[in-house]
Amino acid sequence: MLQTFLIKNYAIIDDLTIDFGKGLNILTGETGAGKSIIIDALGLILGERSTTSIIRKDASSCVLTACFNIENLPQVKKALKTIDIAPEDTLIIKREIFTDGKTKCFVNGNPVTVGMLQTIGSILVDIHGQHEHQSLIKSENQREMLDGYGDLEKPRDAVGDIFEKFISTEKQLNELKNSEKDRLQKLDLYKYQLKEIDSAKLSETDDKELENEFNRLNNSEKLSNYAQEIYSLLYESEGAVVENLGKARKLIETLSTVDSSNSDSIKTISQTLEEIKAVAETFRRYKDTIEFNPKRLEEIISQIELIKKLKRKYAPTAEEILEYAEKIRKQINLFEKADENISAMEKEIKLIYSKLKKTAIELSEKRSVIAKELSKKIEKEFSELGMAKSRFSITVEQEKDDSGNYRFKSYGIDKIEYKIAPNVGENLKPIKVVASGGEMSRVMLAIKTVLAKADEIPTLIFDEIDAGISGPIGQVVGKKLNFLAKNHQIFCITHLPQLAAFSSTHFHISKKVSGGKTITSVTKLSEAEKTDEISRMLGGQKTTDTSIKHAEELIKETRIHANIRRNANSRE
Repeated sequence: MLQTFLIKNYAIIDDLTIDFGKGLNILTGETGAGKSIIIDALGLILGERSTTSIIRKDASSCVLTACFNIENLPQVKKALKTIDIAPEDTLIIKREIFTDGKTKCFVNGNPVTVGMLQTIGSILVDIHGQHEHQSLIKSENQREMLDGYGDLEKPRDAVGDIFEKFISTEKQLNELKNSEKDRLQKLDLYKYQLKEIDSAKLSETDDKELENEFNRLNNSEKLSNYAQEIYSLLYESEGAVVENLGKARKLIETLSTVDSSNSDSIKTISQTLEEIKAVAETFRRYKDTIEFNPKRLEEIISQIELIKKLKRKYAPTAEEILEYAEKIRKQINLFEKADENISAMEKEIKLIYSKLKKTAIELSEKRSVIAKELSKKIEKEFSELGMAKSRFSITVEQEKDDSGNYRFKSYGIDKIEYKIAPNVGENLKPIKVVASGGEMSRVMLAIKTVLAKADEIPTLIFDEIDAGISGPIGQVVGKKLNFLAKNHQIFCITHLPQLAAFSSTHFHISKKVSGGKTITSVTKLSEAEKTDEISRMLGGQKTTDTSIKHAEELIKETRIHANIRRNANSRE
């Protein structure tokens, strides 16, 4: 539901804030006061194309802000998630248009594109009248309305699931059916790559250990000499550490026979001597392990170079190279069993196609039945809306190609089109070609009245819906809008008092000249002010006792109608 709309520097609107209500919101006022300008501004906030001409004179930009309550609108919250915006119960859309033609759009403070606004706007508000934003002329919306009325979403989604599976399997089959030459070339390439990767034995190799082994082999002579020298200094050579420590221990023992105060040192030096011997032995054994193996060194160098090459060629890490190897191993298996796999896939596709065809035809037949039922109900609504001589039909045509095969889509095989013949003797033609603005609004009103429960768009706007109709028909239109207002928030611009009398909330739009500028203002009317406004609409600019009495009677009739409808609903 649209709660608040702020407009600044738009056309003849200076700075305006409108707080809308639930149910039926009626906008009245003199011609040229700015009623349609407000609707046009709302169209911009929903993503319609803008021009700099709408910016108020001497202003640098035009700013539009709309606040919606979407607490009970899961379809809107789902759409917000698709554009990475966290859904909240309050939705604030802001759009600023600058004199240089640039535009900035925000949803709950997040910058978005105009296209994103259109995505959100298409499920928030539907504007009907002489505007671009008309859902009725879009074929996909015509299909959605029909499916929604007939509760056909589940069978349609079932067709969509089968269709996606068919497309996916067909794509795999086509890839597998590539020319034998191409497949063999890829098979040879994959085998060569796999052999190259397997030869590096990456799964058994630790890069660090390989590097350490290379360093040992490459420096084996130095390491052997170092180990020998260490052993000699500690144990083997004349004057080695072990020899000198042994002499020092004997001197301490001799000293202790004279003065025992240092006798504890004998134990310490003995322990040190044993530890030095152990260290010396470690390096002697280490020297024996050093391998002079040029052949092994050459193997390691080759392996290191191969691994570097593989990392440059396939992936930066050994783990990723092994993942790639596993992938091409599966591909090799697929190619080697190509004939077998092709045969299996062809059988599978035949089964999927058969199921898709059966399910799509069943959906089409259901649509045809629902289309006839819906067409009759809409024609009945036409007669009550002053279009009794108009004919309406929903055609469900199964699309086929030149060979007579069905053209499958995710929604089935049907081309659905709403057609109308507004006048006697005319052929049925697509509604977008034939219907005028006023007729289009009444056509949509008839459809919306029939589809009220199925339609998920929360806010509906009817502009110029009373074009070319009389007061009595206006009252019928008012009843229809009042009915729609049970499940939707409705906005309606009207010049007919019979229609305006049904308002839940009534706004009067006026304009005045102040400081050399024309300014539009909007006033939310009280019950007494509403009576005066309807009286003015009945009697022209002047109100009389008669026009006021007539206005009171009109409003009273609408309340009686509302009570009757409420009682009927409670009985249901």
